[in-house]
Amino acid sequence: MKVTILPQIHEKQWSKGDRSGVIRTQDCVYENPIFRGKGRIDIGKSDPYKPGEYELDLEAAVSLDDFGGLKLARRPEMKLVREASPAPASK
Repeated sequence: MKVTILPQIHEKQWSKGDRSGVIRTQDCVYENPIFRGKGRIDIGKSDPYKPGEYELDLEAAVSLDDFGGLKLARRPEMKLVREASPAPASK
């Protein structure tokens, strides 16, 4: 599956009782022969992905959860295919 990572990063604070944290995500576009759609990928405490085009091996990123359902890896490994071109300088 092709994943185009965009530079936008979102941080959302959360708290529940005596626990709190930050949810960090990065905008992306998922594409395959059946669909194309915008989404966000969880980046957690890791460094953001470099903007560009990546290849995601879905079979390697999917496992079974404790109840036998499908579960996508929290931070799936993706292979960088092409870095995004730098934005043109403004005049």
